[in-house]
Amino acid sequence: MTDNTIQGTRNPEYLVEMSEYLNALANPVRLQILSSLETRPMELKEIASITKTSYENIRKHIDKLLLAGLVRKDAGMSSETMTGIHPVWKYSLAPGGMEQIITNLSMFSKVPLTITHADLADQLSTIRKDISNQFGVTSPCLFLTSGPDEGKIYPLSGEKIALGRIDPTDMSYSKVQKNLVMVSQDYKSVSRISRPHARIYHGTSWEIEDCGSTSGSFINTEPIPAHTKRTITDGDIIILGTGNMSARFLFMAE
Repeated sequence: MTDNTIQGTRNPEYLVEMSEYLNALANPVRLQILSSLETRPMELKEIASITKTSYENIRKHIDKLLLAGLVRKDAGMSSETMTGIHPVWKYSLAPGGMEQIITNLSMFSKVPLTITHADLADQLSTIRKDISNQFGVTSPCLFLTSGPDEGKIYPLSGEKIALGRIDPTDMSYSKVQKNLVMVSQDYKSVSRISRPHARIYHGTSWEIEDCGSTSGSFINTEPIPAHTKRTITDGDIIILGTGNMSARFLFMAE
């Protein structure tokens, strides 16, 4: 457990900020807004149309998401209308997007709340379920947060799961989906699945092993020694390879 987690139980300000963050997410319309902004930046009128919510209500929801640091606001240009093109504010997910939201919720789940914080614990549990439903996230899984396949979800099942890049020369893997996490050929830093790059193990706990890959595997930026198992927990970031061609996953155990 981290120092911040321990401090959170002693510091009332941490719990207040946690509550405010959860309140910002505790609304189906706001979750729908976040889901919409995953694809591209939008102006308020576009968001109102997609969510079928009034312009004024959308403005209020956006203000809450801005205050929570979940959404960013940038100057842009409107779509062409009868009166021409005009400057507008466009809204998008804050850097890190859903990865940061899910990581924060995972960290909150590790805070040892007391009986007096029961409402906060219930709210956290409800929001985690709502996020999963809204974004189609099933647990346990790996949530790909980088590269051309960003947003893809890989359910994890079985006691041993191989991780790697699809191998076009080995067609036997193209027909086998169970117990495999295969990223596309665009992720050049990742070893091919036939080697594979890494393995995840599930027994009494979750563990990951780098299988002697050339570009390495990392947990929260910490390198994993080759052929050595390391424990992973809910909310950890798993990185296969280095540079722009690497694959970055958010691990969700719950």
